[in-house]
Amino acid sequence: MQKLPLEGYRVLDLSTWWAGPLGTMILGGLGAEVIKIEAIQRLDGYRGTYSGALSSKTYETSPAFNTVNRNKLGITLNLDSAKGVQIFRELVKISDVVYENYSARVMEAFGLDYPSLQKINPSIIMVSVTGFGRTGPWRDYVSFAATSESMAGLPEITGYPGGPPIIPGAILADPLSGVYAALATLAALHARGRTGRGQLVDLSLLETTSTVLGDVLIDHLMNGRLPVRQGNRHPRFAPHDVYRCQGEDQWVAIAIRSDEEWRRFCQTLDRPELANDSRFAGVRSRWQNQDALKPVIEEWTIKRSKEAACRLLQKQGIAAGGVASAKDLLRDPHLKARGFFQRIHRQEVGMHPYPSLPMRSSQQPYPMGRPAPLLGEHNQYVLGELLGMTQDQIEELVREQVIGTEPLNLPPAR
Repeated sequence: MQKLPLEGYRVLDLSTWWAGPLGTMILGGLGAEVIKIEAIQRLDGYRGTYSGALSSKTYETSPAFNTVNRNKLGITLNLDSAKGVQIFRELVKISDVVYENYSARVMEAFGLDYPSLQKINPSIIMVSVTGFGRTGPWRDYVSFAATSESMAGLPEITGYPGGPPIIPGAILADPLSGVYAALATLAALHARGRTGRGQLVDLSLLETTSTVLGDVLIDHLMNGRLPVRQGNRHPRFAPHDVYRCQGEDQWVAIAIRSDEEWRRFCQTLDRPELANDSRFAGVRSRWQNQDALKPVIEEWTIKRSKEAACRLLQKQGIAAGGVASAKDLLRDPHLKARGFFQRIHRQEVGMHPYPSLPMRSSQQPYPMGRPAPLLGEHNQYVLGELLGMTQDQIEELVREQVIGTEPLNLPPAR
């Protein structure tokens, strides 16, 4: 592997949970030195409180934390203390990016808002990921992804006909914002390379979610229509749904977009007479009668595994895909062929497969890099080697609980 794109850049990562750490994981995977900063007084919530079956250090066993915090160093630093803030300021002097996803008022309370950071390092880039942005009447509201998604209107279109709005089972705002924030950081670094100036990246989960609702928003703005919940159906095409297959909770998604595809589909189902049925003879007729279509299709799918159904339909040029579980993804032949999952060992949990970055070089996936850091694992390196502190100074910070490697007030395991 040649030199990675972001080698030589340093990122101070104050972010927690998913939206922030996913973005910095990507930056670290591209070669940046990412320093994740927690506090022994308050851990990253994504560490969770797990059963301890793998380790007595339950806060080190979270699969979620260990996935999105790969490619990072880890230190602890209490920013509620004057010494902690001063150490952070010293780190800002030798860094390129400060990345955080607190509510909008927190960095200001620490005295570490963007104008303050600019005075320390005029070329610093600050990436701020919040629920509603750093300006506007909602700026001080605390939000998780589901709140921001709801305010963006996503649940209004997620649900079944005649049913209530439903928050999507797979959160969208967090991973989408993580990728957007990483992309915005790359753009800011590129701009700084031309101008020499840093900038503030103000990213809102509300607005991130709104970007994927463009068709719904434009339809309302131009035509005055409100969205109608339609499950997995399509506003024009049918059949377009998920259909039960052989086995427990096994499904295949099928989409038919034209009369020609419909005829091939009927042949595959060994029901050629359906192509001439007046209820299904045209695109509009099929859409109007899709309630009658579903049981007919499931008579065929329920007798087959989702893999077998996909093979038969795809062979006829029909869009079909099995609804995949996490286990299905691990054994998916396409992902295996591309080397998407890479195995990495982490202390306290052992060897496990992890997903690669969502981009790769022209030859291969970017290497997995280092596992997620243990709590305070790199205090010595960052404070001693990067900042030049003596061992006595570091030990004093431990005694004063400015830094450490063991959490305080850890909630009981569940």
